[in-house]
Amino acid sequence: MEVQSISAGTLQSTQSTSSKSASSRSSQALDSQPRDEDFTKDNSASPIDLECYIQAERISKILGEAIFKTKLALCIPNLVQDFKNLSAILSAQDMEELIFIFEQYENPQFSGTAINAEALEDIKSGVMSLKHRLNPELSHLLAILNSYPDFKPMVEDIVKEDKPVSHGLEYLMTLERFRELMQRQTRLTAVAELAGKMRQRKIEASNDGYIDKIHEYTKLLHEENTNFEKSIKDKKDIIAKLEAELSWLESEASIKLKKKILDSDRQMVLASRQHAVKHELLKDEETEVRTAYETLLKTHLADEKNQRQRRFKVETQLVSWLQKYDAEMGDKQAELDEFTDKLEEEERRCRELEEQLAEQDKAYLPLMEEREAEYEQEMMQKMHKFMLEHAARVVQTAWREVLANRAEKKKLRKLQKKIAEGDTKKTKKLKEKLKKK
Repeated sequence: MEVQSISAGTLQSTQSTSSKSASSRSSQALDSQPRDEDFTKDNSASPIDLECYIQAERISKILGEAIFKTKLALCIPNLVQDFKNLSAILSAQDMEELIFIFEQYENPQFSGTAINAEALEDIKSGVMSLKHRLNPELSHLLAILNSYPDFKPMVEDIVKEDKPVSHGLEYLMTLERFRELMQRQTRLTAVAELAGKMRQRKIEASNDGYIDKIHEYTKLLHEENTNFEKSIKDKKDIIAKLEAELSWLESEASIKLKKKILDSDRQMVLASRQHAVKHELLKDEETEVRTAYETLLKTHLADEKNQRQRRFKVETQLVSWLQKYDAEMGDKQAELDEFTDKLEEEERRCRELEEQLAEQDKAYLPLMEEREAEYEQEMMQKMHKFMLEHAARVVQTAWREVLANRAEKKKLRKLQKKIAEGDTKKTKKLKEKLKKK
């Protein structure tokens, strides 16, 4: 009964929390911070706050016990399977009571639930399902298992390892969520709740704006979709037209292809006829060529005989010439040996003369070098003398020109004086002479 009341409370709390999701989000920041106040100390808070704190702790403790009992109820099948651990943890009396409860659960005829008429009918009909079968002593089983704290880590491990989600596990998760929400709500202050409500209102206002924008965007999307559908229809029409044109082109191409096939067949027939005519002509040419080949073969065979006879004559003549050459070359070889001996002797004499010339060159070359040095010295002296004479001539000619220029300048000065003193006629004549000069 206690579990049922808690489950009903969780359903109501989940409905209320679903309507206040914004306030719960705003209070997460406050929940993450640990509370620094300690209500157990004197003069730390008002009596109302202390009472609220005590009630909150009591509620959280009750919820924790309910959650653990729920976990224990879910883990009973797994715990019962391990008989050794049960016998090691439980006492002998509790173990006997558990065995008795299990026997009653397995044999519902001896159980108190047999008073239920529907359960009796199911048993008589042979249906051994768990429907209409309740055992009030299971609560006693839970009380026994709950009295041993050694089962707590085992139960936690079994719940963590329980991968397939069942209805009981879903109920357990909702119950834990309800406990978290209760703890969060009890820790939340009035100021924080008011701030959360203000944030919620702001979020709702912004949400309304976003909803309006969403409606606008949906309208735009609808318009774009309509435009897109229109464009797709136009494109489909174009595709249909193109397909029609393509089918027409294919039909025309097939007609043209058939015409070409017929033309090719006609050409093949004509070509085959022409080939037959050419074949007959080539047969006639073949007979003519064969006759010509036979005649040529006869003539070539006769020519071959003549050529072989000529070749035999040439070979015999060549053999005779070779024999004659060998005989003559024997005599010539003796003469050649004599000439080679003479040549070697002449070469020896030539080498001796060259050695003598080399000895003479040793004395002749220094004399020639001295002579060349003397010749060069004489030529240098002549060149120096020539350069001096040439320079003297240049200086003399330059000096003569200078003297001549000086004499002319004196004459000009005298004439200028006469012009200044004499008549105008004479001056004119003199000026003309000067101009001419």
